[in-house]
Amino acid sequence: MRFFDRKEEIASLQEIGRQARENAQFTVVTGRRRIGKTMLVRKAYEDEPMLYFFVARKAEGDLCEDYRLEIENKLGVPTMGRPERFADVFEYLMKLSAERPITLFIDEFQEFFRVNRSVFSDMQRIW
Repeated sequence: MRFFDRKEEIASLQEIGRQARENAQFTVVTGRRRIGKTMLVRKAYEDEPMLYFFVARKAEGDLCEDYRLEIENKLGVPTMGRPERFADVFEYLMKLSAERPITLFIDEFQEFFRVNRSVFSDMQRIW
């Protein structure tokens, strides 16, 4: 996919990535459907490891298993068995991020509302 007039957005995301090496950053990318938000983030972080969590409409435990595998494959670290709650996965990542920078991209984040409504407050509490 070619990007047109996205240089500023990519530069902004890369600057946030640089800042995140020193202090944790929480960034939200919003926009209309089908305009390339996912590809924009992937392009901005193509040269560094990034965890990609897609929030599909399925059971929370199944999503967590997908995320556990992503963590092990991308970061090369063992995880905590089979987590059943996203809060446990997120808490694990926050503890791990104290030792090393981690870029986490959660795509279709709003779908957590259908999976488990408490995810939003859990993340806020853990963050």
